[in-house]
Amino acid sequence: MGTCNFCGKTDRLISEVLQVCRNCILEEDWNLIKAHILSVHKQVRQLVDLPDKPPKAERPNIKLKCNYCINECSLSENDVSYCGLRNIQKNKKGDLPFPTKSKGYIHSYLDANPTNCCNAWFCPAGTSAGYSEYSDYNEPEYGTYSYAAFLYGCSYSCLFCQNSSHKQFQKRNLFDSEFLANQIVKNENITCLCYFGGTPEVQLPFTISLAELILKKIEKQDPKRIMRICWEWNGSGRQDLVEKCMKIAIKTGGNIKFDLKSFDEKLNLALCGISNNRTLKNFKFLAEDYFGTRGKEMPEMSGCTLMVPGYVNHEEVELIARFISEINPEIPYSLLVFHGDYQMRDLPITPKEQALKYLKVAKKYLDNVNLGNKFLLQFS
Repeated sequence: MGTCNFCGKTDRLISEVLQVCRNCILEEDWNLIKAHILSVHKQVRQLVDLPDKPPKAERPNIKLKCNYCINECSLSENDVSYCGLRNIQKNKKGDLPFPTKSKGYIHSYLDANPTNCCNAWFCPAGTSAGYSEYSDYNEPEYGTYSYAAFLYGCSYSCLFCQNSSHKQFQKRNLFDSEFLANQIVKNENITCLCYFGGTPEVQLPFTISLAELILKKIEKQDPKRIMRICWEWNGSGRQDLVEKCMKIAIKTGGNIKFDLKSFDEKLNLALCGISNNRTLKNFKFLAEDYFGTRGKEMPEMSGCTLMVPGYVNHEEVELIARFISEINPEIPYSLLVFHGDYQMRDLPITPKEQALKYLKVAKKYLDNVNLGNKFLLQFS
């Protein structure tokens, strides 16, 4: 049960950590609300020794500049990047080398197909649609695996993060792309590679390089082998890198899932600490330029929204669904049932009646809508 510091309302749908309700975030004096939000995120970030905002060092103190994501960090001698992956002091000591094209901070494992991936409802590994060009099966790919590549670091700082372990990494999590590529290629039961995290944006050159290396090795050893490559991200990456990923996904039969946390920028700042303007721009760019290039049967990308009780409500879902529909109503869209995690453990599971209402709202605008994490509804 949380209380809003601005209107005084007490409700189980007000986060005890955020201490401000959705209505006040959107309707009250933004300067006051923003100051409060930034203060909350600062305290949360301090718990994991991460900066409360992207560092912006000025010349002549700049030691490193990174432009892989929306944050575009400029680091001085004592700075740490917002994602935490670039630390000047630890790099100098050799304790925490920077990720590169050939080395990345990653935790990987084999995930049996069909997985619980948000796009499993339309991808070749999880359906019986066939897709002869991208799958050797006329049914879900039972007996095969997805290589789940969990990338450390994130360009956002979501208070409800479902994978907060991305903030905790050590030098032992740094792997060479050549080693990983050989590991993947030698296992013929691996039919797809999925990058997630955290979010891949903060290590995009590494993910692209690893993907290209895998495909090169497969082309040399077995040109007929299927290897789909997918990305799941918050969409805040640099546009040219994002486009490279899209081209690889299309070529291999993979896809890209955008986590559309919210539509309103104020709400995104409150929940995730960072603006979503790059996310919406990248989604629109890829959808307009690439969606439908493989035909209607196999979507190249999708949107996905976590229904955070009290914050991401039916109004927010309607704004997102309308935004997607204005680009193309055939773009797949998933709504995920929320369960409390990280700093928002006090919020309840999305109630069933609300989830069904949101689903109905989205279907007013979009042709392909899915409800994910449905198993949680039994506990709501």
